[in-house]
Amino acid sequence: MKLKRSIGLFGIICASLGGIVGSGWLFGSLYAAQMAGPASLISWLIGGVSIMFLALTFAELSTMFPISGGVAAFPIFTHGKLVGFILTWITWITYVVSISQEVQSTILYMGNRFPSLIQKVDGINVFTSTGYIICFLTMLVLILLNSFGAKFLANANNFISTWKLLVPFLVVVMFLMTSHNVDNLGLTSTSPHEFAPYGINGIFSAVALAGVVYSFCGFQHAALLAGESKRPQRDIPLALILSISICIVLYCGLQYSFITAMPDSALANGFKNLSFAGDAGPLAGLAAKIGIFWLVTVLYIDAIVSPLGTGVLYVASSARIVQTMSQSGNAPKIFAKIAKSGIPMRAIFLNLVVSMLAFLPFSGWKAIVSFLSSALIFSFAVGPICLIALRKQQPNRPRPFSLPFYPLLSFIAFYVCNLMIYWSGWNVVWKLAVTVIAGLVVFVISNHLGKNSIDKEHIANKLDYKSALWLIPYMLIFCVLSYYGSFDGGQKVIPLGWDFLVLGVFSLFIFYLSTKYCLPAAESEKNTEALLAKKGGN
Repeated sequence: MKLKRSIGLFGIICASLGGIVGSGWLFGSLYAAQMAGPASLISWLIGGVSIMFLALTFAELSTMFPISGGVAAFPIFTHGKLVGFILTWITWITYVVSISQEVQSTILYMGNRFPSLIQKVDGINVFTSTGYIICFLTMLVLILLNSFGAKFLANANNFISTWKLLVPFLVVVMFLMTSHNVDNLGLTSTSPHEFAPYGINGIFSAVALAGVVYSFCGFQHAALLAGESKRPQRDIPLALILSISICIVLYCGLQYSFITAMPDSALANGFKNLSFAGDAGPLAGLAAKIGIFWLVTVLYIDAIVSPLGTGVLYVASSARIVQTMSQSGNAPKIFAKIAKSGIPMRAIFLNLVVSMLAFLPFSGWKAIVSFLSSALIFSFAVGPICLIALRKQQPNRPRPFSLPFYPLLSFIAFYVCNLMIYWSGWNVVWKLAVTVIAGLVVFVISNHLGKNSIDKEHIANKLDYKSALWLIPYMLIFCVLSYYGSFDGGQKVIPLGWDFLVLGVFSLFIFYLSTKYCLPAAESEKNTEALLAKKGGN
């Protein structure tokens, strides 16, 4: 059954904006300012424009295949089951860790009202034992809402989306009207600060580590509506460009108003040591500092509505991924069982355990978001590769939107993905590499030790392994470049500036390998038709 094409441009823009504006803006302004100073405004511009290139490649793919789970499906079409599983694995990990991140966002803000929930360790706001218990209980509430509140949540979605957009715009206006000190920008002769106190390195690091790129990662919601768009050729790319542009303006406005509203006492020790009472929930803390007490209440409400509203969706989505992996034989069969309520409760409780464990390797909101940003960008980086491969494998398949200058724009999208992952530094990249290796191990074990229990269509063949060979030099060389790079945890052997050229050559090499090792056209068509038939795609 074909999807009904009934959604216009405005509806797609709203869906995209609702997906992009999550909880990242509640903290991003503080951490970006600490890492880049006033030049964090440039970080938001770089992050938004980079995501725009990436989003346009997904516009073509999503209009070709308007199916759920496209991010994991596209590499199956082009490079087989192994690459597809790795992307599914990464997506599951990011969704589960995102549950922790969204809950953490709420509890950190609540820590301003209930100090027993948080404590500062080495300048980082972390949870106390009581805080972790409240996190666990909050996750149980999310599970409860998934079990019994699905209909209510669906009906409340329009209100939640509208609220999520209005509150940040309200914060910008009120900060600008109440406190506006342009000397904080470091652009005047009387300013005690510099515009870019930590140089280019600080600007690029903020893109990857301060929640900047994470705050744009919901763009795919517009692309997922391609099958229901009245005019996908025009509306999908236009909606992506407009929604991301609106968010660039919004986030830059938030950063500008946050910096110019900052009292001198908060900046006494420089931007790197920027701090003030209540900075565990930075926007609410600053609103209280400059006397907008009613806005503090609004922000506390938003700190519950926005993160937990998103958290409920991640609980549901991550459970479906586990269920799918279980059905295909790549996870224990017990997680495929559906409760009487129609919810895969066993999968949900597995995700609850993993979500709580996710707090262990990450100390604070910034550490979790740094990993999430890189993992999400890694999963998106395969999009441009899939676009090029599908132009070669399935040139005659209808494309409601065809990306112009696709070789150049696809390469730029892949290159900026690699840059953003590289800017996160060795301390994040090695965790990402371990995650990918763990996924590879799970796939190999499930395919060889569990052959008798896996559906025949999910058993990898030689072509699947051959088509994944490019992943080995991709991860290996990336780790080497990151280790010797100039960003967080790197050895600073590769000079800043030259690393752009090195990453460019590296990206071109991997781009070539991934095209060379893509599936033959016949195998690609076979995988595509099989998956589309199962998902009911057209």
